[in-house]
Amino acid sequence: MADEELRYPHWQGPYLAALSESNSSELLKKIQAAEFAIYERCQILAPGSDHLAEREAIADALAELRRLQRDKLSFPDFTER
Repeated sequence: MADEELRYPHWQGPYLAALSESNSSELLKKIQAAEFAIYERCQILAPGSDHLAEREAIADALAELRRLQRDKLSFPDFTER
C-alpha cells in the first residue's frame, strides 16, 4: 500500500512493515521502527486536539505490536495478573 493511500502515513507505513515481517530478527527491528514512528507522531499531536480517530488507531496499533512481541518474539506478557 502506497503512503498516499494510508490514512496516517507517518506511522502506518512502518507499522504495516512490522505486521508483514516473518523473519524474527528483522521483526524486532521493524517493531522498534514502528514504535518510534508512533512515538514521534504522538509528540506532534497536541493533547486534547481533534485527533481522536488517530489516537484510537495508534492504541490499536500498539496493542497489535505488543501481541507480535509476545507471540512471535517471546516477550513477557505484562498484562497477565
